[in-house]
Amino acid sequence: MDRSEAVSIPSPPIRGESLIGYLIRVADTNCYESSGWILSLAGLTYATMKPSTWKKGLPALAYALQQPLEEISRLAPLNTVEGNHSKVLIENGEMISRYFLKWPTKEICSQCARESGYLSAAWDLRFVTHCPKHGCKLRSTCSECDEEAGYSRTTVDFCSCMDFQEWNKPTISEAHVGLLRLLSNKFVGTDFRADKYGFPEELKQASLREAIETIVLLGSSLHIGGRVDGRGYCRMSEDRVIAQVATAADALADWPQGFMRYLGKLIVPIDNYSGSSFFAERFARLYHCAESNQSQFPTIFRGFEECLGLLAKGKLQSLVGKVAPKPGRHKWLACGSDARVCLRVGKSTLSRLMRKGMLKTIAVRRGQSVQRFVTHESIEAYLDLKRRLIGIKSAAYMLSVSLHTLKTLVKAGFLTPYHSPDLDGHHSWQFDKDVLAGFLHELEESLEEQSSDPVQLVAAVRKYNKQGLSYVKLLDMIRNGEVELLMYSQTERGFLKFGVDPTALKKIFGNEAAVEYDPV
Repeated sequence: MDRSEAVSIPSPPIRGESLIGYLIRVADTNCYESSGWILSLAGLTYATMKPSTWKKGLPALAYALQQPLEEISRLAPLNTVEGNHSKVLIENGEMISRYFLKWPTKEICSQCARESGYLSAAWDLRFVTHCPKHGCKLRSTCSECDEEAGYSRTTVDFCSCMDFQEWNKPTISEAHVGLLRLLSNKFVGTDFRADKYGFPEELKQASLREAIETIVLLGSSLHIGGRVDGRGYCRMSEDRVIAQVATAADALADWPQGFMRYLGKLIVPIDNYSGSSFFAERFARLYHCAESNQSQFPTIFRGFEECLGLLAKGKLQSLVGKVAPKPGRHKWLACGSDARVCLRVGKSTLSRLMRKGMLKTIAVRRGQSVQRFVTHESIEAYLDLKRRLIGIKSAAYMLSVSLHTLKTLVKAGFLTPYHSPDLDGHHSWQFDKDVLAGFLHELEESLEEQSSDPVQLVAAVRKYNKQGLSYVKLLDMIRNGEVELLMYSQTERGFLKFGVDPTALKKIFGNEAAVEYDPV
């Protein structure tokens, strides 16, 4: 070709066309042997694809193509708008992170290229790994002969042997295709129908930047990697990108049921917790991010509000979790160190309380290990319980029995301590005062009408202790109706206030003389 300052046959850009695709199409129109010849007019080469280098050569390139500079500038993400070059201005006037773009890309949909006659700028978007129209994977090699696509080619479809049917097979879910179509509409102005996928209105009305960042946040909550600004995608494999977009698509389609199912995947079941389910750390982190940035992630925030509202009312069946934040509470998790400070316990005690289910915990899987967080509700509940806990001596005094008798009552199943060495490995016995008071109240409710002068329980046990009478046996006899429980005194405490009919005991144990024994 004779070198000149401009192409012989100019052609205006097509709406939604990429810059590389435009150069290829103009080279084909002018019957050039390589689209790189057009670049040489502006002092550019395909060997140097740095956006900054190309941005400097855009005026000369626009002159060579005989097009206004504005028309050429909008075809590629070269217009950085911040000092650190982290943001670019795209064709629709929005600013997005340049890390969401993989410009320039060789991957295309051959069928779209043949049908439309140009290469879409939507394929430069990092999330668009499949064709929004046909659902097939974008490729840089021929599916038949493995011919590699080159930037310097002069045909939009790089290989003439391409089998049409090979490209017409969707390889991703319908929801995934729908999300790509929504992005294409926002990015290059296509008019794909996106109503049938059930996307939320907030997402359909959102800007491209909001939609992309929503996808990043949802995808990275299940798959590690991918910051909201897109920096992580520069080093992320394509398979991982596909997995993240697929996850976000499933969460956003069929709204809000899809989002509820997505949140269900953030719940981690722990084998040692009697089959209960606990919220993972990523659930709380995602909620906190959405709540703190409601204007940036309105879709996710509304989904959480609906989910937590149903959960608080007990109407959500897909998330059968017993841990739920109180209305208006956003910070509802405490790490282990904070929980120990609140409860004033050591690591071993906190682990024991978690292991025995006395504290509701959130489990986070990290490799082979599990880290647990404690809910504020369970911390408050245990602090309230600690105010009611008393030692074994105080419990025995409250019941007016000896320590041996108290332990015998526990062994017989009449009383249950909250802590004990045998129960949960606690170093000492501790009882809930409310439980002890409830036990005494239960006995009072079973009192019979007093028809004779009763003998005090402690005196009855002392009198017939030699014949095998103990508090345990006496309580069993009362429960079985063999002996009636009577009120001995209204002013005494514990068992000292109760008595029994001495005549009934005499019939059972005889009329032997009382023998003095220490209280049991």
